[in-house]
Amino acid sequence: MVATVEASRRGTGLLAAVGGVWLAVAIAAAWAGLVVRDPDEPPLRIGLAAGLPVVIVGLALLAPRFRAWVEGLDLGVLIAMQGWRVAGFAFLAVYAQDLLPASFALPAGLGDLVVGLAAPFVAAAVAHRARGAGPLFVGFTVFGIADFVMAVSLGIANGIGARVLLPDGTLDTPPMAELPLSLVPTFAVPFLLVVHVLSLVRFNAEQRHAVPR
Repeated sequence: MVATVEASRRGTGLLAAVGGVWLAVAIAAAWAGLVVRDPDEPPLRIGLAAGLPVVIVGLALLAPRFRAWVEGLDLGVLIAMQGWRVAGFAFLAVYAQDLLPASFALPAGLGDLVVGLAAPFVAAAVAHRARGAGPLFVGFTVFGIADFVMAVSLGIANGIGARVLLPDGTLDTPPMAELPLSLVPTFAVPFLLVVHVLSLVRFNAEQRHAVPR
């Protein structure tokens, strides 16, 4: 048991380190102006930033060694990581200043708040193996993933990363293409989406091992 706990802690530490490097790259990309795009440019970068990491992790899960590492992670910690999504209130604050469209800011901000506020309670239920914890976790995760998919889709539809043509003919950079909000599509969404995937794999392994032989 001790070895298992230590392995879980090392795995969590490694995941946190990957997140730190990812965050640094996202900040550097924003400083370099790689997030903003022209109005006539397809939103491929936002789509790739959000979806490509999940595809890479999905392929990596085919490798037994990587899957075994994921199955050794602490499920409670993975769930609790979604608590950072309470930062979605920032969308509501920026919307209140008329800097983001309601069709994007309201559903994205409120959805993140729901997930972020629920995360510690779901994590506690799973950690203590409370009655109904399994269905609660699955519902929480499905909602969290759906919220991300909706937010990315609405962001692309609203062109949140595209320059805006002002009445005087100049181009302005939207808030979602500048720090700190640029970290949402380039770091927060893809990283926490990957965490959702890892959580599902870890939960499936726990359920599989819990079945009596």
